[in-house]
Amino acid sequence: MDVAFAFLQLALSMAFVGSNIPIGKAIVEDVPVFLFSELRFLIALLILLPLLRARGEWRGAWRLQEGKTMFWQAFFGVFLFSICMLYGVQQTSATSAGIITSTVPACIALFSFLLLKEKLKANQLVAIVLSVAGIALITLTTGGGGQQSLAGLFGNLLVFLAVISEALFTILAKRVSGRVTPFQMTAVINTISFVLFLPLAIYDLTKISLAAIPTSTWLLIVYYAITASVLSFVLWYRGVAKVLASTAGLFTGVMPISAAVISALFLQEAFTWLHAAGMLLVLAAIWTGTVKRKERGIGSHQLNLK
Repeated sequence: MDVAFAFLQLALSMAFVGSNIPIGKAIVEDVPVFLFSELRFLIALLILLPLLRARGEWRGAWRLQEGKTMFWQAFFGVFLFSICMLYGVQQTSATSAGIITSTVPACIALFSFLLLKEKLKANQLVAIVLSVAGIALITLTTGGGGQQSLAGLFGNLLVFLAVISEALFTILAKRVSGRVTPFQMTAVINTISFVLFLPLAIYDLTKISLAAIPTSTWLLIVYYAITASVLSFVLWYRGVAKVLASTAGLFTGVMPISAAVISALFLQEAFTWLHAAGMLLVLAAIWTGTVKRKERGIGSHQLNLK
């Protein structure tokens, strides 16, 4: 029963991450990227800080080195990730963005080899090849199956840069695993991100009136903040603690599926057989790179998502 509940937590976490790709695309049509990001972190902190105190986790016992590592996690995994993802989905479809972001496990395997000198197994090499093939198929098509515009290609590139930022976030997270609780990690990352976005958000604020933002968009911002900055973290950390990391990695496949479904329902984007083929290649990459590799421990290959 515990394992089944962990599977549900992992699936819900990735469903939230995927659904926020098209929702973020809708929000930035009304709110500038930096201001939206700042509002998201402010709302998340208003939820997280009281929770930390209620749980007795207000004070952390980490050292300066852990603090530095969490800063770079926030810089790559939230600051750059948010900029690349939100500007990227302005140029490409949310469906394509959702599928491209599911290449995170393959990128993590590659960075582990390049930066941590971990041995890259044959199944991981196959996963990387499948991921690249899936991205190429998506990038060369539009919703109608024709050639994408230059803006669409640039949007796909930005989304892939967001994937790289997420992979770097995960590599850095290995250094603080077990020394910082999930709630503490989430609160610290959101606080650092709030500070990083503040100057840019103030500039954005000079170009728009908060009163001009539609009520429906405010509701989406609140939903995005709760799911992306709070629930997805908590659900993922709790679920991955009960199963092997390779098993947890399977559930990243829920992300592109969620993004595609919400894009079709919420944004009325077309979903073609070429998108489906790209998704299958990426899911095959996730399966090959996570299910079949040998595990050394639950915490050694954890994925950390926004």
